[in-house]
Amino acid sequence: MSRSTRIKRDIVHILMAVYIVVILFPLTWMAESGFKTNKEIFTSPWSLPSTLNPKNYVYVWQTYMAHATLNSVFFTVVGTLLVILIASMSAYALIRFHIKHRNVLFLFILSGMMLAPQCSLVPIYKLLSILHLYDTWIGLLLPYVAFRIPYAFFLMWSYMITLPVEVEEAAVIDGCSIPGTFFKVVMPMCKPAVATTAIVTARYIWNDFSFALVFTEGTNLRTVPLAIFSMRSTSQTDYGVLLAGLTLAALPVVVFYIVLQKYFVSGASAGAVKG
Repeated sequence: MSRSTRIKRDIVHILMAVYIVVILFPLTWMAESGFKTNKEIFTSPWSLPSTLNPKNYVYVWQTYMAHATLNSVFFTVVGTLLVILIASMSAYALIRFHIKHRNVLFLFILSGMMLAPQCSLVPIYKLLSILHLYDTWIGLLLPYVAFRIPYAFFLMWSYMITLPVEVEEAAVIDGCSIPGTFFKVVMPMCKPAVATTAIVTARYIWNDFSFALVFTEGTNLRTVPLAIFSMRSTSQTDYGVLLAGLTLAALPVVVFYIVLQKYFVSGASAGAVKG
């Protein structure tokens, strides 16, 4: 390795190290500030907590986060599974079957990415009210699924279009049905795309605030973002409790991304380059 190459490599490593510090520092500060009192946060925000007393985490979990976390887990898991299933089946059908006007259908599905969710809050609210689905489990789940299908469809289509059709033909010759070919042959080959779709969809549903705020009322269907919002007060806010809640809210998404990281990178790059 030449001297100039080593210098370039060292510069890249230094820049990456700085980038990692910039990303991890706010998360680390948030987590350790969750152990502090309000006084410690304002008087010594950059120092470590005097004692590692988890009372803030215990309080915020028992008072705000326990029920909200169960709700968010339900909407995230069920919504993500439905989005993956619908988007993957739609992409596979448009790629492998000779459907009339499939180009029109393709553009129609992708056009959903042009509509910002915030612009449709009032129409969806009125529609849910007419259908008596306002403040119900399915009434909040359906908008989540509907607004994530276009992007998930694009990711799955970008990956599936690169798969060799010979493998599927061999499965059909061996007696495998079309549903069997899809679930037993195609979907296992699409693990990177499925992981990428799962991460971006789960992150969106888990962090959503506007849909949960507008389409629900009361505490029965309260999700994690609404629970975090309820910790704030116009007169006084316990920032130690608030930061503990933010840490607990961010932890599942971080762990989920770490578990699926290798699939996420390969799925995103394949969809961007090969598609």
